[in-house]
Amino acid sequence: MLAGVDEALLARVPLERTRYTGVGGVILGTAVMAGLSMWFALSQVLGGSHLLLAVPVLIWALIVLNLDRWLVSTVTGMWQRRLLTLIPRLLVAVVLGVVIAEPLVLRVFETAVVQHVKDQRETLRNVRRAWWVECNPLPPATPKRQDCQGSSLMASTPVADLTALADLQKDAEKLRKRIDTANRRHAKLVDQASDECAGRSGPGLSGRVGEGPRCRRLKEEARRYLANSRLKENTAELRQLEARIDKLREPLPVKGEAYQKALDAEIQRRLAEMPSPDDPVGLLERLKALHELTRDNTYLGAASWLLRLFLILIDCLPVLVKLMGGTTTYDRMVGEENRRREEVHAHQVRLAAEAEIGRLELSAYMTAEERRRARQQIDVERKATDLAARSKIEEMISNRTRELRRTMLNDGRNGANHQFS
Repeated sequence: MLAGVDEALLARVPLERTRYTGVGGVILGTAVMAGLSMWFALSQVLGGSHLLLAVPVLIWALIVLNLDRWLVSTVTGMWQRRLLTLIPRLLVAVVLGVVIAEPLVLRVFETAVVQHVKDQRETLRNVRRAWWVECNPLPPATPKRQDCQGSSLMASTPVADLTALADLQKDAEKLRKRIDTANRRHAKLVDQASDECAGRSGPGLSGRVGEGPRCRRLKEEARRYLANSRLKENTAELRQLEARIDKLREPLPVKGEAYQKALDAEIQRRLAEMPSPDDPVGLLERLKALHELTRDNTYLGAASWLLRLFLILIDCLPVLVKLMGGTTTYDRMVGEENRRREEVHAHQVRLAAEAEIGRLELSAYMTAEERRRARQQIDVERKATDLAARSKIEEMISNRTRELRRTMLNDGRNGANHQFS
């Protein structure tokens, strides 16, 4: 049944049964291998095995079984025709073998592949963690890396408070310099007025003791300078700036600790979104890991390709068995049976065509005969109608003639009676 043979025809050559039983066994083996391959592939895709996977596995195994059954179906004729027919089937078998072999290869090298994926995940997590930490330093420090574009994790940082603190400190420093300059200038004016009033000698001093005009003028200059320099207002403003600076400076250590905690929590959240080493390994990750392992390890690459070729060869066995088996007695009988059935079918078609043509000709003849009879009937009816019309006319003429004669006789009798009277 699996080899797709005709049991009634195979019964005539019982020695061929062993061969085709072997072919059916090979087809069953490839179907079972295809089912196992689909089981492994679905388990790797879904991250685990489940009883419901048996449904698609069974469907895939039946598809492969039916395809192999078609591939090994009997090919008759000359060897050139057999070769041209079997080579495309062999190519189909090779493609099918590649599809079936890959999940089995992944299953064989599963330990190395899974470990490689876990190592890659751990390395990626460590690299990403270091990148986020280096690109999000505690303010006012700045990132030292050049590839930190788009790596900011925190929407709110102490940078704003530090910037405001720096601006206030700059303003306070400028204001302090102005106050110091004004104090020195005012102290100098006050000292100069005191020296003038005390009668001390020196540049710009009169040397006279007492509160003279020069003494009053210098005191007035010191007073006006104190008023114009806004020394008191600036001093009050400086005290306010220093109070604001102290207010901003006190919570910065607390904010820095909160920022660091929030940054660590955000890094852990983003790392949790990444695949961890303990998460299930998908099919694409396995394929990529196997490619990387075989690329870096020549021995492993050779072993994987030998296994692939072996599995592909097994998947191609049904067609190879058919190709290497040559033409069997059963094949020749199938060819003769097909030719006989073709001849019988052609003869049946020819007889059916002749019968159909005869029926069409008979139908045409009957139709023509019916038309001829209809025309004859119409002619008979027309003649009968004409005859009846002529008979009617003749009858009317005879009746009219008798009436005229009767009238003439009556008139003659009436005239004779009149003369006699």
